[in-house]
Amino acid sequence: MVNQKAKANDSFMSSLKDSIIMITNPAAILKKKMQGVSWQVALIIPGSAFSLFFLQTGIDLFRNGSIGLIRVVLMGLLGVIYGTIGVTGLSIICFFITKSMGTTKDMKWAISTFAMGYSGTLVYAVTGLIFSSLLGWNTAVAFGVTGVLWALRPMMATIRHMTNGNATIGVILSTICGTILLFGWALLSQLGV
Repeated sequence: MVNQKAKANDSFMSSLKDSIIMITNPAAILKKKMQGVSWQVALIIPGSAFSLFFLQTGIDLFRNGSIGLIRVVLMGLLGVIYGTIGVTGLSIICFFITKSMGTTKDMKWAISTFAMGYSGTLVYAVTGLIFSSLLGWNTAVAFGVTGVLWALRPMMATIRHMTNGNATIGVILSTICGTILLFGWALLSQLGV
């Protein structure tokens, strides 16, 4: 009886801790819960995150009359492609750079871990769509860009892990990757794709 109460208390405390971590750092808890998930499944996270981010951008542009409804939908679909292929490409580039520095991680691990780092971006994108839908706000910059920036920390930690603790390389590579992602989004938004 005492063991059951102790287990129930431990379970409750673990759930409470996970909930607090989910609020403050959703990427960490989702990475923890998704250990062993294949890289293909992990890519659902950035694909969904960028789809919703690009959709927010499309909705913002639609509201000010810059694009039509079909383009809004196309932007959402483009986000899926951008999130999956873009994040995969960046993780592969970082893998080869860190491979030359002696990383012991494999490419599948790199892709999966990079992808799961975008769970915070997904949370921001969902929240942004809620605010956009309920309050009519333009949310692409406030929530979308913030979500992408939020992903830089897990990306930096992943790169640092791949370089056996080299924080300098982690900062440099994650800054370059984040800049590439945001520049690509800005370019595609300006084109109204």
